[in-house]
Amino acid sequence: MKKVVIIGSTGSIGEQTIDVLRNESSIEILGLTAGKNLEKHKNQVLELNPKYYDNLEKKEYNIPGSNLIDSKDLVSIEEVDFILFASFGSDAHEVIFKAVRNGVNIGLTNKEVIVTFGPLLFDIAKKNKTKIFPVDSEPSAIWQCINGDYRKVSKIVLTASGGIFRDKKYEELSNVTPAEATSHPNWKMGKKITVDSSTMMNKIFEIVETSYMFDIDFQDIDVLIHRESIVHSMVEFMDGSVKAQLSKPDMKLPIQYAIDYPNFNLDYKNKIDFSKLSNLTFSQVDRSQYPCYDFSLDYILRGNLYISALSILNEILVNLFIEEKISYISIPIYLEKLLCNEKFDQKFTLDNIIEVRDYLRNKVSKEIKIL
Repeated sequence: MKKVVIIGSTGSIGEQTIDVLRNESSIEILGLTAGKNLEKHKNQVLELNPKYYDNLEKKEYNIPGSNLIDSKDLVSIEEVDFILFASFGSDAHEVIFKAVRNGVNIGLTNKEVIVTFGPLLFDIAKKNKTKIFPVDSEPSAIWQCINGDYRKVSKIVLTASGGIFRDKKYEELSNVTPAEATSHPNWKMGKKITVDSSTMMNKIFEIVETSYMFDIDFQDIDVLIHRESIVHSMVEFMDGSVKAQLSKPDMKLPIQYAIDYPNFNLDYKNKIDFSKLSNLTFSQVDRSQYPCYDFSLDYILRGNLYISALSILNEILVNLFIEEKISYISIPIYLEKLLCNEKFDQKFTLDNIIEVRDYLRNKVSKEIKIL
């Protein structure tokens, strides 16, 4: 029986993971960790009775058979076979790095950690023979297309829904509220990633993810607007053939694919009825409609530490917007203003990334006086 730990069990991905595994006799949920949603977390522990649990407040639930344990210790337990990291934010890197150093195979949804620390993370994984599986619709789709296919890849095509404001001009977005920006036309996701979808920053991060995970140059990765969110990625091979991964906009398939590797026997319930698909559309991205995307597409070419800085600053700004401390249209303004003249010439090390993070947090606090 495969023993699985879910880090971030109360969020959207965590809940979907529990739905996938709830009735699977071949998989045991060994541990559940959560942030501040203690009521939901306690109910999950009551229902599933995992051997271990953790939360940010280190609150004991006093549930027989379930034991409070620090997440950093949980990911080091020898009996753990797989860890699904459904947490978000770059600050989650410490627990993820520890799991990878311990040789535990992981599924990773956390874009911020992959983009901010990617080369370091994958180098550690290689040294410790740890597998990192993408649990994100586009990278998972690429993985599904190339897994077992040894032909040379010539191009990757990532698809994007265009986000909640895809039918609006950028000039119309000055009064956008967090409630509006954290809804999505096709997907149920967390607040931060939904805002990133609306600015198309999530697609910038997927370009970086794809490059880091599959060793593909940025110039060989294209992005197309695909409003229906049925085709999640396409892979073009040198022989001219193209593979596309199609499924409904549902994260349960990428979750199953990662957790059940290498068997792929879990039964996916939400399958496509092709007789009901009337149209699939694709179009170029209008960069003028997405100024964050427009700036970042060129900025990521500067190098790894610049990519880390971009991810860190975007995370800070999006969180400030969600907290209603800056406006929606301020995100690209501050992103460009605070980064365009910065020089990050240090080596790409963990200490230097943390130094850049602290520097940017301080710079934002001085620039935005309300902090």
